[in-house]
Order: sequence, then C-alpha cells, then structure tokens
Amino acid sequence: LEQLARQLQQTGAKLIFATTTPVPEGELGRKVGDDIIYNQAAREVMKRLGIPVNDLHHIMADRMSDYARAPGDVHFTPEGSELLGKAVAKTIISALAK
Repeated sequence: LEQLARQLQQTGAKLIFATTTPVPEGELGRKVGDDIIYNQAAREVMKRLGIPVNDLHHIMADRMSDYARAPGDVHFTPEGSELLGKAVAKTIISALAK
C-alpha cells in the first residue's frame, strides 16, 4: 500500500484514502474484524505520507443493519450507497477547495 501511495503521490494528484466499510457477521469470504486491521494499517501508511483519510467505516459502523442489502452482505442498498456517495463528494469538494 505504501509503495502504491508513493507512486500515486508522484503524479501530483490530490490523494484521499477511503477506509473500507465494516465486514458484517455472516459475510462469505471475508473475516469479521479484518476491516479494522486493514483500516488501521492503512491509516498508519496515510499518516506517514500525509494523505488524508475519508473514514467511510465510521459512517457505516452502526448502520449496516439499516443499509446493507441483506444480513451478512458488505454491499449497500441504494440509500446506503447514496449516504456514502455524499460523504465521498463532500470530502473531495473540501480537498479541491484547499
């Protein structure tokens, strides 16, 4: 991740890292808690490189039952996708204004 982020920094683009959303109980092919481990490792890399983080995990942490397409599913309803999309857009607009 650090190598990739460094390569992207060399392009001169404004970078923003988005955390992965929660992995709910029952998700096939993923382990509950891996999201926490991966996001923490990514945060450490982003901090070292001065790349801002958009915490999408935090946005959905207590809302998976409201916005997941089904129990145990990491994918979102249209409303959940809209909520995340608005958060992404807000972060991008803020970064571009700086």
